[in-house]
Amino acid sequence: MQPLRNFLSFLCLGALSWRAVTGTTYFQSSDYSGGALGLGPYQTYKSSSSTPSAWNFVVPYNDSTSDQIESGLIFVAPRGTNVNSPGALIYDKTGELIWDGTHFGQTLTFKMATYKGDPVILLWTGSVAGSGVGSGYDLILNNKYEIIANFTAVNLNGSLADFHDIQMTSNNTALITAYQAKTWDLSAFNIADGWLLDSVAQEVDPSNGNAIFTWTASDHVDPNSCFASPGTTGTSADNPWDFFHINSIDKDSAGNYLISSRHCHAVYYVASSGDIIWTMGGHNTTLTASDGTTFAWQHDVRWHNDETQISLFDNEGTAWELDSSNSRGLLLDFDASNNSFSTNKQWIPYNVTVSESQGNVGILSSGNTLIGWGQIPYFSEYDANGQFLYVVQFGVGDVQSYRAYHYNWTATPNTRPSVFVETDGSNTTVYTSWNGATEVDTWQLSGSTTDSPQLAIPISNTSRSGFETAVSVTDSTKNFTYFQVAALNSNKKIIAYSNFTASDGSQQDPAANQTVDSSSSTGSNSTGSSSSSGSIQVVVDSRMITAVFVAVWTLAFIV
Repeated sequence: MQPLRNFLSFLCLGALSWRAVTGTTYFQSSDYSGGALGLGPYQTYKSSSSTPSAWNFVVPYNDSTSDQIESGLIFVAPRGTNVNSPGALIYDKTGELIWDGTHFGQTLTFKMATYKGDPVILLWTGSVAGSGVGSGYDLILNNKYEIIANFTAVNLNGSLADFHDIQMTSNNTALITAYQAKTWDLSAFNIADGWLLDSVAQEVDPSNGNAIFTWTASDHVDPNSCFASPGTTGTSADNPWDFFHINSIDKDSAGNYLISSRHCHAVYYVASSGDIIWTMGGHNTTLTASDGTTFAWQHDVRWHNDETQISLFDNEGTAWELDSSNSRGLLLDFDASNNSFSTNKQWIPYNVTVSESQGNVGILSSGNTLIGWGQIPYFSEYDANGQFLYVVQFGVGDVQSYRAYHYNWTATPNTRPSVFVETDGSNTTVYTSWNGATEVDTWQLSGSTTDSPQLAIPISNTSRSGFETAVSVTDSTKNFTYFQVAALNSNKKIIAYSNFTASDGSQQDPAANQTVDSSSSTGSNSTGSSSSSGSIQVVVDSRMITAVFVAVWTLAFIV
């Protein structure tokens, strides 16, 4: 909880900067929400080209709520015409960037899961059509941000994986969505040579790409039973009618599937045979509903509590129709013995508005709930009683995130930390960051006064401060040519070394014996041997002597 308390103290200092600069998070900023900072404010750094969306805490933490905030990280993927760099982003809960994954491009589904016993990231990459569906590939990344699986939908006449969902099962299979255009008789709508955009749910084995289960909506649901008429669509393969619009799929302990249809306002419980067991909502519901349970244009339908509860994001609107004054998160109690459902809890957005697309509900282990408001660039965390703990705005104009998630994610990238050296007269500042690293506690700075950067002497140890840490070089008696940082974890073990970097931007690789254990975030702690002058002399063939001198050097600065 200490980082949150530090952040609260920071907020109390007063008004924040008017510009989005390194590490800036805004607090109840009318300039931000009014667009004076631009329609998509973002942060910038010296040591990184990342430009993540900047946050505005519309409702901030306070002393009475900070201890209720569940620790963890926020996964969002801002996109839209006012987003400077669309794509996957991980933040801590103060708004500091942890990982910039925008090099994968615009994405919608971006979440954490477990695969073969290990925590992984699931990320969709591909192209998004104007009709609101996708065609691409699903990636699995390990905790070094390496791609360990790349798969897509199969046996669908060339149709690829859609962005709406990726869900891992306990059997290490993936539940995914896809869309397939096909000819269809639409003469009832006065459309000759009609075309349907069919929704497909698949269960795929990421290890070999084979499909285990395929369910096609038109085989089981009458297109005329849904709420989105063809309108001007359905006339060609490039303009098919999306009657169903699948947007989530879940699987229960019995091996059955929970499939959400946005355009049918319905949730279908589907057997492994493909047959529909029951339908919740829509024109043809087979369950008994209590008052207040009606939902429309929904997203993100999930089982909870041993399949006795179902959560969903109730949009209550779309681009062409509004059915209520606001969207909401919804938790339903499901009574299988009586085939009925009732409202357990609902969450109303801070700005009481309709999010016409996207959105999700994430029920956390503490009983808190994190809700991403989809097309509206907000997410908010609620306590177990449904009260706001905080509300974050991450854009003003065309800025949105398909979903927002909370996870406890730990990662040590396979890259090196980045360093930028800035010299202003006799003053030198070294900026350092390590994209995606969650375990850095301290930055250890060394400098070399020779053209051989491997001859380095220690300068200082500095606690990590946000995504990018600035370290002032205060020893004016030495004219350092190159600088290097080592990343230390909370156990004071070196887990990574940067390149040696000069103020003109030139770089050299770390010393040959500056290696860490790639299989563990603790790593090794070997940096070189020490000469009598106090510099660190690299002696690659003298590892034992090196280790002794390094231990003394490291301990001196830790203590």
